[in-house]
Amino acid sequence: MSKPTFTRPRPDRFRRWLLGAPVHLYRGWLGQLFNRRHVAKLTTTGRRSGLRRSTLISYLPMDDYYVIFAGWGTRTLWYKNLSADPRVTIQIGRRRIPATAHPVRDPERRRELMLAMRDYSDQCGPPPFLRPLLRPLYDYDAGIRLAVAHADELPAIEIRPDDRAPG
Repeated sequence: MSKPTFTRPRPDRFRRWLLGAPVHLYRGWLGQLFNRRHVAKLTTTGRRSGLRRSTLISYLPMDDYYVIFAGWGTRTLWYKNLSADPRVTIQIGRRRIPATAHPVRDPERRRELMLAMRDYSDQCGPPPFLRPLLRPLYDYDAGIRLAVAHADELPAIEIRPDDRAPG
């Protein structure tokens, strides 16, 4: 068992803004559209500010929980936040689900989960027909290949719904 160690330089300010902008669109029919592409809204508590912080993230649905990956590595801000406070909310379409984040400690399990995500990736993120157009700004497929190459050291997190009623 070991903690993930993968790090990757953060995108420049423009790309951070571009990747972060859709979180404000995760409502109504657009939220449903994101959900069809297996993109969820993850809300964590800021480790320094204590404020609620939201981001959109691709997820791998499992039987009764979800798996997410910190593609930017251990420096990913939402990953740092949930490492400090594992209580999160995941919004899947219109459903808001209180949950607890459980980092996957076993490198072999992280690899298995990332390979499953790779096999599932055509159903996640930008639709395949849009990916070539978006490639100059963000290359989703290259991100998946990089994640697979570093799967045993990439942060993988199981998001398990709480027993509490959805908020």
